[in-house]
Amino acid sequence: MQTPDMYQKLLEETKEYVQTRYDLLRIELVEKASKIVAFFLLAFVIIGFLLGAFVYLSLALVIWLSTIFESLIIASLFVGGVLALFGGLVYSLRESLFVNPIIKQMSKIMFSQKPNENDQ
Repeated sequence: MQTPDMYQKLLEETKEYVQTRYDLLRIELVEKASKIVAFFLLAFVIIGFLLGAFVYLSLALVIWLSTIFESLIIASLFVGGVLALFGGLVYSLRESLFVNPIIKQMSKIMFSQKPNENDQ
């Protein structure tokens, strides 16, 4: 025998379940968004430090080569040419060096599945 009280209880439990699922979705979204932000923040910090070191090492190389070539201009042109070749190489390999690893990392973050207690 079904009573309106049973339907009311079922409706309340369904609302609680939907609210719990919604809260869980929001928590997972915040977790994944924070992992993505942390990934890019770490990447920017590392790139910043590497660029700073790169500038100082390039300057030191120019100064050292200027003693060998006996001209600061020739040493600067040599280092600039080497950097241009290196930049062209990095540009031609941008897919495998940058795009694919970033996509892989983002998909790992976005589509990672936590084991459910019910699955065990």
